[in-house]
Amino acid sequence: MKKALLPCCLLALLVALVSGCTNTSKLVSRGLKAEVTSIVRAPDGSVTASWRVTNDNVVAYLFNRVRAKIYLNGTYLGLISNDTPLAIPANTMSVRSGKVTGGDPAARRALDTAVAQGSASYRVDSQITICIYDDSFEESKLTAAGTVVVKAE
Repeated sequence: MKKALLPCCLLALLVALVSGCTNTSKLVSRGLKAEVTSIVRAPDGSVTASWRVTNDNVVAYLFNRVRAKIYLNGTYLGLISNDTPLAIPANTMSVRSGKVTGGDPAARRALDTAVAQGSASYRVDSQITICIYDDSFEESKLTAAGTVVVKAE
């Protein structure tokens, strides 16, 4: 009996050590979804995207920073950066808009095509910084895809 106890204790110790080294960012961001709701090109050529973060959890979140790369019909359109803290209450959503920066001539062509069609497929890869407690932060990634309304003012 004593011989069987030692391997079981070693196995339990190994499991405890391995589980302590897991990545918690997926656990922290579970139940969060970031989506693009509209893209608007202004007369001066600047582009603004509206985006929504949905929190299906029973706890509130505080985002310290959001960086979102937007792809339109498979072409990189640009980046939204938001350094303004964003509180997302439990079981609700928050909507923001921001200027899309970056992109190249291919992005402008993709945007022109999308404006002519009135919508486009999109993918958004977001990197969020969540305030866990005081000065404790967790980086997490969210990805979403779908169809978005694209228009010119």
